[in-house]
Amino acid sequence: MTARFLLHIGANKTGTSSVQRMLAQNAPALARAGWLYPEFHLQHCAHHPLAYALAGHPTRGLAPGWREGFARAIADPAPRVVISSELFFRNVPPRAAATLFPPGETRIVLYLREHLSYLASWYAQAVQERNLTASFDDYIQLFPQPFTQFLKGWEEVYGAGAITLRPFRRDALTGGDIRTDFLAQMGGMDGIAMPKADSNLSLSGNLLFFKRMLNQVMSHAEAHAHPIPDEFGAYAELDPRFHGRFEIGHETAAQVARRFAPDRAALAARGLDLGPVPDRVAGQPCPDHPRLQADIDLIARVAHETGKAFLPYARRLPAWPG
Repeated sequence: MTARFLLHIGANKTGTSSVQRMLAQNAPALARAGWLYPEFHLQHCAHHPLAYALAGHPTRGLAPGWREGFARAIADPAPRVVISSELFFRNVPPRAAATLFPPGETRIVLYLREHLSYLASWYAQAVQERNLTASFDDYIQLFPQPFTQFLKGWEEVYGAGAITLRPFRRDALTGGDIRTDFLAQMGGMDGIAMPKADSNLSLSGNLLFFKRMLNQVMSHAEAHAHPIPDEFGAYAELDPRFHGRFEIGHETAAQVARRFAPDRAALAARGLDLGPVPDRVAGQPCPDHPRLQADIDLIARVAHETGKAFLPYARRLPAWPG
């Protein structure tokens, strides 16, 4: 029996946004291939509000009657339905998901990433978008949950046979591209126009460290206020040392490898190879002490010239020029 629903549940930091943009911008090609990507409350091309609603989120869910609205959005029984939000994997109870996407009628696709690169990418995003002040070494202590802790819940509800695990590794992806690989999971199709690749750069080096400093003097609400996270994304283009990977030493890499070794083994037993275990990550020092004040001066000069929204908060820092 062909499953009616294909549920792409993440995980985050595995190119989900690029998959979602591709699906949202190719409705005619999907329809010709017998697929529907519902425009039901899409947020940034993804079904995040639907995931929040199923999770029972008190403020980010949907208004009463959303289940009836979703039923109308997929009322045509002919096309298969593809749903995508990385929020499903960690935030939605699988039994809640099953009330909308029944076991036996649903196939799940989940991409997972090598633990150290996954944590480093999530950490940089958290510093940029929130008021996280922890160092990376502290952050990994706060993040003990293995992938399989969440995966087991999905297996209990849907069965391991209904879940396709894919490694987020360029050498393992079809065509070396997450979008092409996901289309292969859908059976492949012609006429797909690939959107421009995401140009968002990960913060690194002294820019990442400065944002940590700034987070110390900002409240949760201030750090989240638009457009401050986006301002730092633009700053990443100022200097090659402000983006890309940040340096992770042997001791930290070994600690992550030990912590997640059982998880890695459990995934390998399921046939998922996350790739080599790194013994360090070469990248930008964070902080780069000899250049720190000069880089803060650069950040300050551009902030004053362009009237950045974070300026009032930056002035709370003793190291802020002027």
